[in-house]
Amino acid sequence: MISRRYLRVKTFQALYAYFQSSDKNVNKAESELFLSLEHMYDLYLFFLALPAEIVHRAELRMEEAKTKRLPSEEDLDPNQKLVGNRVFRLITTNKHLSQKLNERKLSWSPDQDLITKFMNFLRKHEAYIEYMSTREFSFEQDQKFVVTLYKKIIPDFELMLSEIQDKSIFWGFDEIDFVLSMVLKSVKRFKENSDEFTPLLDLYTDKDEDVKMVKKLFRKTIEDDKANSKIIADKTQNWDVERIAMIDILLMKMALTELIHFNSVPVKVTLNEYIELSKWFSTPKSKVFINGVLDKLVADLKENGKMKKIGRGLLDA
Repeated sequence: MISRRYLRVKTFQALYAYFQSSDKNVNKAESELFLSLEHMYDLYLFFLALPAEIVHRAELRMEEAKTKRLPSEEDLDPNQKLVGNRVFRLITTNKHLSQKLNERKLSWSPDQDLITKFMNFLRKHEAYIEYMSTREFSFEQDQKFVVTLYKKIIPDFELMLSEIQDKSIFWGFDEIDFVLSMVLKSVKRFKENSDEFTPLLDLYTDKDEDVKMVKKLFRKTIEDDKANSKIIADKTQNWDVERIAMIDILLMKMALTELIHFNSVPVKVTLNEYIELSKWFSTPKSKVFINGVLDKLVADLKENGKMKKIGRGLLDA
């Protein structure tokens, strides 16, 4: 589920917090880093639990409508499209999902007021109105609606985003945005003839390798901090190092750590990744600055033999 790029993002955030903090307990900081990753997976499961609430509320509303003193024709014969959505069914009947939700004690039960407000918002949303405008059923329509739910309707409902962020310090806006993209990835994998929910995404693509990468990147960047600071200072002599954004310096230190200690990661990949991260976290000018400094560093590392890459083409920048 979590790509190597996002693992770098989470490691960067943990390193930034570590260097900003007066508490220099590396083990504690590392534990919090992996805890933040686990909480992202909780958020993924939490969002997948929402369709069960939507279907349940829709069913209750239909039953209540039938008990009106003077029920309308629509009350007596409601549009079943939402409660009959086959993608919702694949999610709500998945035993693996239910097991994980129970194990991690994740539920929308304490948030019934929020669910009520969300359902009111949902019924007024143009995507819902369009979906419910006919009684024709098709898997394609069902899947398209669920994609829209996670891609547009939930992000449009700011109260839900705010409430979710309040639930955990690990559930910030960036995490919500990323996790929703992973839920969408899951939903798009569904097949019409499938009797079961397509297997849940795992937290890691390759757990052993991903955990090893994060630990090494986190710890080596800290261990080599002074040495990397000097290397970067030597290449930024025309700049006042004190005035260079801390984010830029940290990104370059992480890049240096990868260039020196990650023998199987191509130079091009490292350069591209950290230049891309500079677009996310730093100033508009940072991309050019970091690119220029890293090019000089790569040339020096090649010349003095400090950068050893295993495999053809890995040294190419």
